[in-house]
Amino acid sequence: MDPRNLPVQLANRFRTFSASQKAAVLLGCVGLLAVVFFFNSLVTQYNYAPLFTGLNEEDAGAIVQKLEGMKVRYHLSNAGSTISVPKGDVYKIRANLAASGALPGSGAGFELFDKTKLGITDFEQQVNYQRALQEELRRTIVQVAGVQNARVHLVIPQKTVFVEEQQKPSASVALKLKPLARLTPEQVQGIVSLVCGAVEGITPEGVHVIDMAGNVLSDEIASGGTNHVVMMKGQQDLQRAYERELERRISGVLTKIFGPDKAVAMVSADFDFSQQETVTIIAYGEPAVLSEHTITEQNGTGGAAGVPGTGSNLVPTYPSGTTGGQGFSKEEVTRNYQVGRREEKVIQVPGRLCRLATSVVVDTDLTAANIDRIQNVVAGAIGYDPERGDQIQVASIAFEKTHIEKAEAEMAAIEAKAAKEARTQQIWSIARQGVVGLIAVAMLFIFVRWLANLKPAAPSIQEVIPMKVSAQQPPPVVDERYMQVKSTAEKKPDEVADVLRVWLTEEK
Repeated sequence: MDPRNLPVQLANRFRTFSASQKAAVLLGCVGLLAVVFFFNSLVTQYNYAPLFTGLNEEDAGAIVQKLEGMKVRYHLSNAGSTISVPKGDVYKIRANLAASGALPGSGAGFELFDKTKLGITDFEQQVNYQRALQEELRRTIVQVAGVQNARVHLVIPQKTVFVEEQQKPSASVALKLKPLARLTPEQVQGIVSLVCGAVEGITPEGVHVIDMAGNVLSDEIASGGTNHVVMMKGQQDLQRAYERELERRISGVLTKIFGPDKAVAMVSADFDFSQQETVTIIAYGEPAVLSEHTITEQNGTGGAAGVPGTGSNLVPTYPSGTTGGQGFSKEEVTRNYQVGRREEKVIQVPGRLCRLATSVVVDTDLTAANIDRIQNVVAGAIGYDPERGDQIQVASIAFEKTHIEKAEAEMAAIEAKAAKEARTQQIWSIARQGVVGLIAVAMLFIFVRWLANLKPAAPSIQEVIPMKVSAQQPPPVVDERYMQVKSTAEKKPDEVADVLRVWLTEEK
């Protein structure tokens, strides 16, 4: 049988069937297609993955409408709050929904102004601007680590020409955090700074940030305690990082000596984070003249001297034996000295190490000599300073490992169970697909066999009309063709019967 002539042969075969046989063939084809489609849908429903979960009715309706417009198959579950799509198209569909602005909780940002509207009022323009700004802020805030969704509400009062009557804008930000996520004060400060930078005239005191549990996250910022909290956290991080580094050094040395999980080291560091400035006078030097002022008065003529006037020009009367009119001189010197000295100014940077306390516990018996050796090794690793008051304690104590063994056994059981479930699920998936394939092949094979064994309906004689024969028969005419057909009919009666049956069917 030539496969290229198979459609023609099947068509000819189908034309030889009766009406009931044709109906049976058509019903069998429809049933086969229905069975294949049913099993195909049964298999493909296990290949769906959630597109979005925890949706409200409004968001779910908008997404379903978009999916129907995109002609994408989907399944609804959990009372319509979960939408599932084929696994291979999850990210593609999510990207298409994001491009069309149909993501849950999303709205229109500044694309509201892409289409100009004639006759819009100033109030509508202000409302659209506020809506667009809220959506743009929301899109930025949801990018913060730990934030799953957000809503932003802005209160932007209308501008007035009177400065005293002008009200300050404010903002409220409601955050939906991811499971087990918490925002740090720095992240909250960043969100507040973002809103303050995007809205004109708003202050950090006018921004309120809350989570879905009703906790006000912006209280510390409003009270001015954020800088202090950040500073304290930085100091604690510095101290803990220093302690971990020393612990890592000690553990590395002890692991080489006793092996893994045989020794534990803990370091406690005491830092002084206060800032001090000290000025010390070291020595004094020789005094030096800083400035000098000299006044000199002199009179050698014996004439009038002093303040001009009548009283100063009168010649005084001297007692006998004295001589008047002698000259005089006067000199006044003022010197300022500077004593030289040498000073030393020391500014102590915050974070000075004041003391170290180290504890080492070893899971083995130690002698006094071994304890001394371990103390010396640890002292060299941490930079031991006895003048600073550092301490090193070494103890030999057996570790309790029951809980570790129990935890390891539980983890092994969980991993084995998970592996078994994954293997079982994989086997069931392969079995389902194999059963569907076998059923489809078996039904197709049975249908083809039934179609091949189906025989055309035999011609039926509706009425027998007797023919009258005259008494005198004409002499028979010998025809070579007739004799050949007769001979063939005698030799191959089955083939001749098939030919006659086909002729009768065509005439009918």
